[in-house]
Amino acid sequence: MENKQKRFTEQELGTIRALFKDNEAGLKVLRKVFLPQYEYDAPLGQVIDLWMTLNFQNMSPEEKIVNLTARNQVITHVEQQLSQLQFLANEKEETAEEKANRLAKNSSK
Repeated sequence: MENKQKRFTEQELGTIRALFKDNEAGLKVLRKVFLPQYEYDAPLGQVIDLWMTLNFQNMSPEEKIVNLTARNQVITHVEQQLSQLQFLANEKEETAEEKANRLAKNSSK
């Protein structure tokens, strides 16, 4: 598993940790930016769900289904990526000694 290509470089992982390690508030802000929910006390025009600006009256049932399915997929994708940032930021960093011990245990099997 050590040789697999990683999605993020060590520098990028460092940035993720610096921004999001133990920073639930930061992730909540990102969620609010990318997946806004209607807030009753927000100033008029401040919060908007762009998918709800579509004119559903002029769409066929099939078009409605496609658009709402796409909306749900985008929401799911953003939630998964925010979860990944949280996981990566809080993942325990292995010291050189811990890594050597782990590899020694694996090689003795």
